[in-house]
Amino acid sequence: MAEARWTWHHINLDDTAAVQAATQQYALSTEQTGYAIDRHERAHVEYDSLAETFLLVFNIPDADGDAAQAETHQMTFVIKDRDLLTFGHADAASLIEEFTKRFDAPHTLTAYQFLLESLYLITQRFMPLMEKADTERHQIAQTLREKTTRKRLLELSDLETNALYLGNAARQNQSVLEQLKGLSVYHGFSAREKERLEDVLIEARQLVDMTSLGSQNLAQLEGTYNNILNNNLNDTMKFLTIWSIVLTAPTIVSGFFGQNVPLPFEHTPGGWLITIALSLLLALIFAVWMNHYVNR
Repeated sequence: MAEARWTWHHINLDDTAAVQAATQQYALSTEQTGYAIDRHERAHVEYDSLAETFLLVFNIPDADGDAAQAETHQMTFVIKDRDLLTFGHADAASLIEEFTKRFDAPHTLTAYQFLLESLYLITQRFMPLMEKADTERHQIAQTLREKTTRKRLLELSDLETNALYLGNAARQNQSVLEQLKGLSVYHGFSAREKERLEDVLIEARQLVDMTSLGSQNLAQLEGTYNNILNNNLNDTMKFLTIWSIVLTAPTIVSGFFGQNVPLPFEHTPGGWLITIALSLLLALIFAVWMNHYVNR
């Protein structure tokens, strides 16, 4: 990589030997490398003023550009002495390529400026995910308007779950950037570095607003179709209840005239027609009464 007053090294966390070598070469603590290795580590920032070591764990977007964020991805930045170290898994390869282009560009950057440029790039990488999620939401909503199916409802549920992970990652990143302003190392930032940090914060807040709005839209959409399904179920149950009561009338009449005792119309010609008429009349009465009852 290009020569500078400081050096940048990326360590692939999938290479155990490389991680161990970096730990020894740069005198990193097991706690610091533990933060980098742990895929479930929350985004955070800390500064050891005695060792003059800066560490930042930042959430990164999915490598496949998928809106799904069911698995959290992180990248760890460590600044110690004249070295800036980045730790990431193989899924961060595309980001490292962008970092390399920025590092090799004919511009003089300090280690913290390069860090902030990297965080800005990462934050921008989340934007296409939000746009894709919003497009998928519109597509699912359009399909649900045409026909509400189990498959589409499951897709909507998956999209809502993914939006929660994405929103959580965005909020953690924003919190880290705000915490950075409270560290003692921030007071040593140049005006340019402070200005760039504000730029990253603006992007991070915008991302949080977008994820929050997207989650609210998904929750409202899911709630709407849940209400529609519940209403359809109520209509179905109402229909079945009415017909079960209406069909009770013929059962009553036929059961009554099926008794082995003397009954009206027993010896009357066409008596069975009379019983059918009574059944229909009673069923009609039940139908009118139930219709009035459920629609009042």
